[in-house]
Amino acid sequence: MHLKMRVLEMGGLAIDRVQRAVDALVADHDEEAHEIIASDERINAYHRSIEDEAIALIARRQPVASDLRLILAITKVALDLERIGHGGKKIARLGLELHQGLSNVPLASFYRDVRKMATIALGMVREALDSLDRQYLEGAAAVIRRDDDIDSEFHLAMRDLLTYVMEDPRWLKHAIQTVFVLKALERVGDHARNIAAAVPRLTRAEDRALVRASASNTAVS
Repeated sequence: MHLKMRVLEMGGLAIDRVQRAVDALVADHDEEAHEIIASDERINAYHRSIEDEAIALIARRQPVASDLRLILAITKVALDLERIGHGGKKIARLGLELHQGLSNVPLASFYRDVRKMATIALGMVREALDSLDRQYLEGAAAVIRRDDDIDSEFHLAMRDLLTYVMEDPRWLKHAIQTVFVLKALERVGDHARNIAAAVPRLTRAEDRALVRASASNTAVS
């Protein structure tokens, strides 16, 4: 399995972690949140295996500068994906905290903003990975432009939360925890932008040949 495919597999895992964390938060599924937190090692294992393969590829092929830049770009994408996966863990933890406390907190309203942000952020990750897979420069550029969308949604959500707190200051703690969730999702969008920005470095003909040539014998449990 070549190096790029391992990165795409890792991307699927990272997306799944964030989506499950958001679903667990919205549905008050604490058991699911605990499972997400406990499974953090799997995303780390993917990252390590990709780094190990990249190091082996460098040692085996002794790549020229352009090839080395490609390998480093792929490992940078893997690092962004690892951080996306860790964002899922953070959201799961915050969800557990949000489910505690005042019973009259308008969490359904809080969650509406979370769902919007998650839809945008995870859509950006999917489009960035698809652009990487298909070496689609226009798609990557579109992901980068969407960074403004998620920033705008974050600021709108902040205004909503401020309104809720002004109505009842007792909701302040839950509002702050929701801000942390929203910020984690904004960071997911930032990592998607970084992945999209790497796509042009993976589209040169000589780079495509190197990506196809790399092979992995590492299994991830």
